[in-house]
Amino acid sequence: MLELVPPDEIDDDWPFRDRGQPRQRLSAGSRLAAIRRTLYESALSAIGTGRAPRVTTYVCAAPGTDADAAHAVLARYAEARQWRLSREHFTDGPTTLPLEPRPAFIRACRYAGSGYADGILACDRTAMPAADETYESYLRWLHSRCAFIAYLPPIYEGQS
Repeated sequence: MLELVPPDEIDDDWPFRDRGQPRQRLSAGSRLAAIRRTLYESALSAIGTGRAPRVTTYVCAAPGTDADAAHAVLARYAEARQWRLSREHFTDGPTTLPLEPRPAFIRACRYAGSGYADGILACDRTAMPAADETYESYLRWLHSRCAFIAYLPPIYEGQS
């Protein structure tokens, strides 16, 4: 998704700028999604074809969410991808603030970063820390340890 660049951020001295066209850039969410995909693909290529990636599941359970059912959906997706599923899984309960710490997510990152899993499988971006800078730092920290974060596709048929 693109967003317009505010006029005060445009360098008017740049000679190649088409002044008739508005300047656009990736939105923060799109930029982070692109970073996550790139780091995910890099980690998978580092694993190679010699073995199946090992993943652990992480659920940030909203009020009324059946965390065990969410882990089961993630497990079915991992099996469909022929990924090995770790016996460990991590669950954070509902948070009252978007910036509230997520101790189970931190433990999942440590687990993957220590080599017990190649990646963390979660339902979607909403399970991650809300602050973009924090989320990006976790992505890069995991990548420095050849680990990744993966999400379910938007419409996953194994959810029945």
